[in-house]
Amino acid sequence: MAHDDPEIANLRKQFVNVRINRLNGINLNRFEFDYDTTWNCFFLDKNLNVYSRYGGRDKREPEQRMSKASLMQTMREVLSIHKKRKQGKNVPGQTALQPTPSKVRTPRDIPLLRQNHQGCVHCHQVKEYALLQAATDMQVNEQVLFPFPLPENLGIHFDINHGHRISKIVPDSPAASTKLKLGDVITAVGQVPVHSEYDFRWALHRIKQQKSIKISVDRPTKTKTPQQFTLNLQLPPKWRHTELGWRKSMRSIPLHLGCRGYSLLRTQRKKLGFTENQMAIKIISVRDSGLAANLKLQKGDFLVALGSKSRNCTFEEFQSDLLRKFQPGDTITVTVIRAEKRINLSGTFPAWKARDTYVP
Repeated sequence: MAHDDPEIANLRKQFVNVRINRLNGINLNRFEFDYDTTWNCFFLDKNLNVYSRYGGRDKREPEQRMSKASLMQTMREVLSIHKKRKQGKNVPGQTALQPTPSKVRTPRDIPLLRQNHQGCVHCHQVKEYALLQAATDMQVNEQVLFPFPLPENLGIHFDINHGHRISKIVPDSPAASTKLKLGDVITAVGQVPVHSEYDFRWALHRIKQQKSIKISVDRPTKTKTPQQFTLNLQLPPKWRHTELGWRKSMRSIPLHLGCRGYSLLRTQRKKLGFTENQMAIKIISVRDSGLAANLKLQKGDFLVALGSKSRNCTFEEFQSDLLRKFQPGDTITVTVIRAEKRINLSGTFPAWKARDTYVP
């Protein structure tokens, strides 16, 4: 779409367009993005300072968080800001450029990548080596496990055809506890200017220990000039947590499961008496270590519940649920069907451990 659509093409003529398909030598601190997505775009000035980011993905289809309309909205906003800067005018109500870390960091600065990988570096390899390195350095945390949090986690839904205009506020959410209203346009989070949903997610991704964030808002009025204000949005516990099962990098998250399995197909469920909405994951191999050993899982067991929950999910989504609910040392309870008997098993969530140090 970005290449062939004539309306986008007309806007693209006002940019110098560069396509990057390998990350060797890229400054990962300056050009930070979600490495599990299929397409990312940076809008830059001539000194490679970032105006905005566009892209993003979730557990649905790869492009469901993007649209032609929102991409063009971001492009028009960037062009407007760039024009004002060239004319020496201030950008009202916000900074023009996104923060740029002073330190340069390339893929070769990840020790495990430098040690084990040669040749072209792809996006997913950066992410997976970073996960393995975090486990090796004992620095696995929520920011590492749950990158680029969704605005929905805070109760905010954006208009897909605009990008950063609020279309829905979830009741009883952090957003509902503020003065945000439908139609508000979020223009900045802290010092990060926002021209797309992806900008908003990057701003959330950068947050470390804060318990609240400052959000700048433009609210439409009956005149052409919007009402501008700033408010504080509280961040509840586990606000980052999002479904991870779709991410390719899941395979390198340092959770030592010690087993493999798969979710039964519809015909298999019917034959074995499982409902379509029920968890039904068959364990096909078990090692003598990791979570499987702690739970005393056996080959041939059918996982049917995690704690009191039994949603139909893939094996990868089951891992995602584990990561969202538990940390090393926590007690986990699962329910299995073994030899037609229902059995509850309990064990300890294992310490983070990278079993492999090479990413294909």
